[in-house]
Amino acid sequence: MKREHAACIIKPRGPFHVGEREGMREGSGTFIHSDTLFSALCHSYLLLYGKTELERFLAAENGADPPLVLSSAFPYWKGKYYFPVPRNFTPRDKEAKKLRFIEQSAFETLLIERLPDDKLIPSGLPTGVIETEDVPKVTVSRTGGNATDEGGFYHVGLTFYKDASLFFLARHGTDDSRRKTEAAMRLMCDEGIGGYRTVGKGQFVQPDFSQKVSMDEPASPNAGLMLSLYYPSETESQGLVDGFYDLVPRRGYVFSPATRSLRRKEVSMFSEGAVFPCSGRAGKLVDVTPDGFTDHFVYRCGLAFTIPCKFTPFCHSERSEESSARQPAGGPHA
Repeated sequence: MKREHAACIIKPRGPFHVGEREGMREGSGTFIHSDTLFSALCHSYLLLYGKTELERFLAAENGADPPLVLSSAFPYWKGKYYFPVPRNFTPRDKEAKKLRFIEQSAFETLLIERLPDDKLIPSGLPTGVIETEDVPKVTVSRTGGNATDEGGFYHVGLTFYKDASLFFLARHGTDDSRRKTEAAMRLMCDEGIGGYRTVGKGQFVQPDFSQKVSMDEPASPNAGLMLSLYYPSETESQGLVDGFYDLVPRRGYVFSPATRSLRRKEVSMFSEGAVFPCSGRAGKLVDVTPDGFTDHFVYRCGLAFTIPCKFTPFCHSERSEESSARQPAGGPHA
């Protein structure tokens, strides 16, 4: 069964930084998580429509029928869409284990029928399309103009897309919400996505909203696969313990006109490619407002962009290799 999804393609003007860890070295992810994309969109929404309209938008997003649900932004190269490898696919082949993204046709095959563990998927993203580079930085005192004594030298990771772009899928509630959010996305590409936007990183050419992704889906699905980060609501705990997933910590600083120096509360979310039995998972926005900050609420987007798939649980005798890759049951925590 074919289903069409609205897609948006964004091409980086240069390197971008989406931090993965902090300390003496802060790396950069190779794609853009849905919560980072949503955060950048909300900042541009605020600039265009004001605080009151943004608050209305966020209240609707946490309601029963959100006006916008975004996937994460994945690689788009030479007219091909690349998706995250489903977590219930666990090949024994060492090269296949290294794959993070696979071309759409192979991805659709895994949605419909789980391939044997020893079957290699040959259509991963070629080496060299995405590269990361560590750039040395130094912390300078704002008062004295000198490098600070402690922690002055560090590295920052920058991600380069060579002759490639990113794409994300979007579900719009109404035509009015689509027009407003697409206008905010145009501004978002000029404002930037990710870190170091104030020095020109993370800028993109104007988005292409004309694309549609037609995807084969199983006729009788019994599970859902996440193309976004996912934070379950209080009523969505059923089936989580049986899923195939990774948990990723989400942290960082608030980026708003009110402050850019406060840390958001840390949460863990289910990563892209997670597979859970049952359908109807919606997720929610997570309140990560720093203690004592009262100018406005700060949210992480955990809304689920789900596509139907087949769920094939392992027998206990087959779980030994996969168990090391799965996180303990219990779900995300603040």
